[in-house]
Amino acid sequence: MRLFNRLYALCALALCSILISSLFLASQHYYRRVVPAHSPAVEFDAANTFDRRLVVFGDSWSDNNAGEIQGSVWTDWLCSLYECHHENLAQTAKSLRGNYIGSVVDNSELSGPMLNLYKSPLADFKTQMSQWTAAETLVLQSLSDDETSSRLNNTIVVVSFGVWDLWNMVGKSYEESTGLIDHSIQVIMDQLNVLSHLWGANDLNVILTLTPDVTFLPAFKPTADERVSRHKDTVKTTEYWNSKLREAAEQWDQGEIYLFDTNAFLADQIRDWQLFAAGVEEANGLGRNQDPGWENVEDACVQSGQQWVMVSKEKQCSKPDRYLFWNEMHLGPSAHRLMGTEVFHGIEEKWLK
Repeated sequence: MRLFNRLYALCALALCSILISSLFLASQHYYRRVVPAHSPAVEFDAANTFDRRLVVFGDSWSDNNAGEIQGSVWTDWLCSLYECHHENLAQTAKSLRGNYIGSVVDNSELSGPMLNLYKSPLADFKTQMSQWTAAETLVLQSLSDDETSSRLNNTIVVVSFGVWDLWNMVGKSYEESTGLIDHSIQVIMDQLNVLSHLWGANDLNVILTLTPDVTFLPAFKPTADERVSRHKDTVKTTEYWNSKLREAAEQWDQGEIYLFDTNAFLADQIRDWQLFAAGVEEANGLGRNQDPGWENVEDACVQSGQQWVMVSKEKQCSKPDRYLFWNEMHLGPSAHRLMGTEVFHGIEEKWLK
C-alpha cells in the first residue's frame, strides 16, 4: 500500500511538471525562429554568380522565410518584377500561442525582459550583416577587381527595420524613445558603411524603408484603450524615427539611397478605403478602391484565440486579399504585392535600365 502511494505521488508530480512545462512553452514569452520546414537554421551562403541580386536585411515584414504569416512578402514581389536572385537575412520568431516578433536594429538596446526574448531566436541588424559579410567575403576572395565591381553593380541592398523597434518603445517616455532611436539610426548607417568597406566602393544601391506608424496596426487597439496618451507619444516617436532616418540617408555619401515611405504607403491604403466608403474620390485617385478593393483596413484577417496549454486556434477571414492586415502585426498579401510593385517603379528608372 505504501509503495502504491509513493508511485501515485511520483506520477502526480510528473504530470504536474509536464503541465507546468507545457504552460511555459505555450506562453507568449517563449519563441522559436520561423524557418522553412525543409531548411532548419542552416548557415547562410552567398551566391557565386547571378545576373541581378537583391540582398535583404530586415524584420518579419520582409522575411520571405516566414511564408506562413502572409505568403509572399514585398521583397519577393520586387524581385519577381526584375528577375533577381534573392538573398534574405530578415528573421521572424513565433510562440506556440501564435504570437510573432521580428528582428530589431540592435538587441542591446532592448530592456531586460525583451532582450531575453530576442537574444536567442533572432539576429539583429548587426548580426545579420555579420553573417552576410562573412559569406560574401568568401566569394570575393576568388574574384578579380572587375568581377567584384560587376557583382556590386548588379546588387541592390534592402534595409527594412523599425516596426519592432518602435513596438518595443510603446509605453516608454518620448525622451527615452528618442535616445534609443538616435542610436538605432546610427547603427543603420554604420552598417551601410560596413558594406561600402567590404566592396571598397562608394556607389552602393540601397533601398531604405521608413517605418510605418504602429498605431495603424490592429495590435495597437488594446494598448490604445488602456491609455490614450500612448497613441500621441507613439505617433511622435514614429515621426522622429522617420525624420532622423531621412536626414541620415540624405547625408550618406557611400552610394545612392532610394527611401521608401512605408508610412505614407500604409496611410494611402487606409485613406483609399475611407474615401471610398464615404463616396469621395480625390484627384490623385484615392477613393476609387479598385486594387484590390479593400473590405477591411482596420482588423486582422487571422484572429488567434487563446487556447489551453500548447494549442492556439486561429480563425481566418474568407477574403484575405481584401484585408489590409494579415494578423495583428503584419500586412496582408495584397498590401505586400502593392508595396513591392511601388518600390519597383521607384527604382526602375534609377537602377534597372
